[in-house]
Amino acid sequence: MVAESGDTARVGRRKAVSHSEILEAATQIADDGGLDAVSFRVLADRLGISPMAVHRTTGGIDALRHDLVSTLVGEAVAGIEWPGEWHAVARTFADTLHDLLMRHPLVLEAHRQAALEAPGADDTAHRVVRAFREAGLGDEQATYAYATLHDFVTGHVAIRLSRGDFGTVPAERRAVSVYAAHHDYDRRFAAGVGLILDGVAVAVGAEARS
Repeated sequence: MVAESGDTARVGRRKAVSHSEILEAATQIADDGGLDAVSFRVLADRLGISPMAVHRTTGGIDALRHDLVSTLVGEAVAGIEWPGEWHAVARTFADTLHDLLMRHPLVLEAHRQAALEAPGADDTAHRVVRAFREAGLGDEQATYAYATLHDFVTGHVAIRLSRGDFGTVPAERRAVSVYAAHHDYDRRFAAGVGLILDGVAVAVGAEARS
């Protein structure tokens, strides 16, 4: 009789799953518990396979986490329908990044640690900068205009995710808050983007007059 190794599939457990199935499960785990919650053991339990089967399919935990983030960002970028006018390009970028980070907090977590490496990510940044240049900004101004917009979006989402709904704040604290009369995260985001783009328009006008 041959002894069964620790990695031999248990009765009723699948022997393998597709890479896409693993990514889908990893996305759910990371969105709920962060990237560190993604492990071969947790994935194996979720999918009903052995940890070694997960390893063989993904090539390692670091490769899996990188692939996870890259896939989500790449899919979001690929789905963008870019308008022609600079103002619309910038708002499309802001809305797309906002929606991606809100839908998948794991991407924000990864972005805090390093620049996002994904198909189309750099092209997206260059497209927005190019739109600002075509509007009339110089190279440096266009780059920093993109950075300002990018940083506002990521900062807004980070605050929203970490603090939760304003309604959970104690009533006495809400009453004295500057946001007591005006606190709607979606309106706050739209207003912030609008103010940034209004500032860009002012800078464009100043460039044209100089």
